[in-house]
Parts: sequence; structure tokens; C-alpha cells
Amino acid sequence: MKTKDLAITGFIALLIALLGYLWFAPAGQPSAPTTHFIDIQGQAFTLEQLKGKPVIINFWATECPGCVKEIPFLVELYKKYAPQNLVIIGVAMGYDPESQVREMVQQKKMNYPIVLDSDDHLVKAFGINVTPTTLFISKDGKIIKRKLGEMSHTELETIIQQLIQ
Repeated sequence: MKTKDLAITGFIALLIALLGYLWFAPAGQPSAPTTHFIDIQGQAFTLEQLKGKPVIINFWATECPGCVKEIPFLVELYKKYAPQNLVIIGVAMGYDPESQVREMVQQKKMNYPIVLDSDDHLVKAFGINVTPTTLFISKDGKIIKRKLGEMSHTELETIIQQLIQ
């Protein structure tokens, strides 16, 4: 009888611990940080202003092979999904010279907003350590996915389709 009582007590303790964890655990995905952007055209905006729209933030560098390889996919997918309110923001790393970024934007025909993070405030706000890093933000401002490293066209499009629903 003692073994049965011990098993029941253990089960109840485990159940109470699980319920306590679920009660106190943070709910859902983290919200994107409140920060500001200024694109290379001089337009200022915040993520708060973009609420209601799915957003992709791609941190990249001109000398990063994986970053450069992703750009045509982002250009194509922005053209395809912008009519469905998709916003893509390319954040060039602070160590990239502005002239080099502008040249890349022209050369690759980047059709989405490009931001120069010259003071690294965006890198710090989003906790970026490597390029490329891509953040997928839902319409309600939650970071639903953080991808380190290069992404394929198919992977990007699959996540975009989930975002725009």
C-alpha cells in the first residue's frame, strides 16, 4: 500500500509543479522591441507604426556571402507579397560603409526599405550576433521566428505564407 500512496503523491506533486510552471511561465512569443528605423531615403518609422502588417527584418552585410545570396529572394518575395501588406526591412550592419551599402542596393535592385545601423542600436535592441539573421514578426508585433544563417527561397516563402494569414 505504501508504494501506491507514494506513486499517487508523486503524481500529484508533479501535476502541481507542472500547473505552477504553466501559470508563471511567460505567455507566447516575445514582443519585438520598441525601436525606430531610418531608411537610406531618410524616412523614419517604428514597428508600432507597422502593427497590423507582417514584418521581416533581415540583418545583413555587404561582405557576407549568405546575405548577398538571399537578397534576390527577398526582392522577389517583397514584390510578390507587398500587395498583401508584407513589410521587409533590410538592416545593413554598422561596419558597412554607407557608400558600399548604397551601391549594393542599386546593384541588386533592392526594392524594400534599407536601414543603416551605423550606431548599432538595432543590433543591440534585437540581440544580433551574426549575419544573416532574419526575424519574422506577426501582425500583432510578436517575434514568431528568428533564423540565424542563410535561408532558401522555399523556406522564406513558407514562413511568409504563415505570416500573411
